[in-house]
Amino acid sequence: MPDEDIRFMERALRQAHLAIERGGGEVGCVIARNGEVIAEGYNEGELRNDPTAYAEMVTSRRAGERLQGIDFSGCVLYCTLQPCGMCTLACVWAKISRVVYGVTRDARSTSSGTQEGHSGNGRCHG
Repeated sequence: MPDEDIRFMERALRQAHLAIERGGGEVGCVIARNGEVIAEGYNEGELRNDPTAYAEMVTSRRAGERLQGIDFSGCVLYCTLQPCGMCTLACVWAKISRVVYGVTRDARSTSSGTQEGHSGNGRCHG
């Protein structure tokens, strides 16, 4: 993995830690272009009572505001968890050039023993 990917993934991990501290979901995300952070965020679904406020969606909304548009060509999305279908399609529509994630959805399990991003309390993340 290139050094730049490691650096941005570490930032995504810091976002995930912030999420846990603030009562959000445990997933962090960064969108970068040309070595610069465009936006970062974490899963805010529980905080906003919004089932679409996944880390990737929150970060994409911030990136759109910063870039003043929805074309993210040349951007790389870094996420601590493999994006779900909703977030993957948002990346396609936004023309994200590359997605880098830390763990696959199949590899993630919780204390309840379930997989696919579902936790014992019935919440899930994409």
